[in-house]
Amino acid sequence: MKIEFRDTNEVDLPLLSKWIAEDSCPQHNGVEPSFWLPETDNTDVKSKCITVMCDGAPVFFIKLENVMRAYIQFAPEADRDKLATSLGLKKAFLTVAGGAKKIGYREMIFESRSSSLVDFFKRFSFKEVVNNFLVRL
Repeated sequence: MKIEFRDTNEVDLPLLSKWIAEDSCPQHNGVEPSFWLPETDNTDVKSKCITVMCDGAPVFFIKLENVMRAYIQFAPEADRDKLATSLGLKKAFLTVAGGAKKIGYREMIFESRSSSLVDFFKRFSFKEVVNNFLVRL
């Protein structure tokens, strides 16, 4: 068995349409076949799409998107100005998110056990995510 990779392209659309129509996974219902093609905005690549081949035949498709992980270190509670922290978080998020989107990032994620931080970012449409898995490269 020879495993190879190639960029997914328009030639794959009929096969993708067939596979999606026959897919029993509810998360894939209604996914457009073109979802599996790379997204570009002018010359900026927003995603990478790969067709995994075995002996020359497609086995599966992978879509990779740029994701940004955020880490924050706050001053100790006794030294923290809550208003400045709140204003700084808001401005930093809006600045970073706007710039990141322009250069191809599709998501921003963070991990926290602080209910006040989580509640703060929910105001910016952050949602708790389940059934996601990660690996540090």
